[in-house]
Amino acid sequence: MTGYSVAWKALHLQARVYDELERNAKETRDELRAAFDRDRKTLGNDEYGAELAKKMPEIERRIFDDLKTHIDELERLASGLNVNARNYKAVERPLTERS
Repeated sequence: MTGYSVAWKALHLQARVYDELERNAKETRDELRAAFDRDRKTLGNDEYGAELAKKMPEIERRIFDDLKTHIDELERLASGLNVNARNYKAVERPLTERS
């Protein structure tokens, strides 16, 4: 045999790892959102709290934008691995099984 071979089952297994990482990241995002919502008003009434309160919307936006980018990338990786696994599996099946 020339060329290379791909263990398509391993691709599916790795996709499940990325699916789990995505689920964990979503849970973390949701817990963090709840913490921000719960604790937002506890910054204090002094000048430091007031200054932080002004900056918090932008800080939160950046955090959650970055989390969204990370979650989207995990989803893209898992999807791509599954597509590749299906393609390699289809190529390995004998022609009689494909019809």
